[in-house]
Formats: sequence, structure tokens, C-alpha cells
Amino acid sequence: MPAFKHAFFALFVLAACDQTAAIAPQPDLPADDPRQAELLAAECTIYFAAVTKLEADGRAVSGNPTRGCPADAAGIAADINPMVSVPPVTPGYPQTLYDRMVARGIPADLADDISKSKAFWDLVAKRDSLLAGF
Repeated sequence: MPAFKHAFFALFVLAACDQTAAIAPQPDLPADDPRQAELLAAECTIYFAAVTKLEADGRAVSGNPTRGCPADAAGIAADINPMVSVPPVTPGYPQTLYDRMVARGIPADLADDISKSKAFWDLVAKRDSLLAGF
């Protein structure tokens, strides 16, 4: 019976832990590269803006989308409103970013809108520029 108690306790502890996906570093850049921090901050501004929008709309936030984000990213504005004419989310980084938003707890309908936003495509362009050395 004591083994059952330990197993139950372990399950309880694991269930209480934050299960939000971590923000993965860009595999194309060295871990200590300052561009990693720049991309992380840009991605986090989207997460903070999404949480603000959900709260303003009276919707519950699932998980902790901003886990692992630098606190100063909360103070940076991100335009997550959908634009009129946008490219579709394509395989590669745009799809990875979209999937990461959903995995971090952003509802699919909001993630769809964000994937049509200036902030989303600015981040995609920033990443491509940083990797290309522009």
C-alpha cells in the first residue's frame, strides 16, 4: 500500500506542474548567440499580447503562454490583429511558430488570427534576416 501512496503523490505533483512547452532556441544559431535573445523577446511579445487580448475579451488563459519569457517583453507592443492580405502559414518556421502558440495554450482561433498579424510575419522575417546575416 505505501507504494500506491507514493505513486499517487507523484501523479499529483506532476499534474500540478506547469506543462507549458518551453520556447526552444533556434537550432540554426549557437545557444549563447545574442540573436537567440532577440528572437525570444520578439516571440514573447506575441505571447504577452495574446494573454492581454484573451483577458480583455473575458476569456480564460489556458496554461502559461508566457512561461520562460523575459518580463520586459510584456512592455513591448505587438500588433497581433489580423491583416487583410497575408500569406498562408507555410511549412517551416511559420508552421513551427503557429504550433508553438497552440502548444503554449493560445486558443486555435486566436492563433489563427495571430498567424495573420504584422507581429507574426515581422518575427518570421526577423528570424530569416538574422539567420541570413542581414
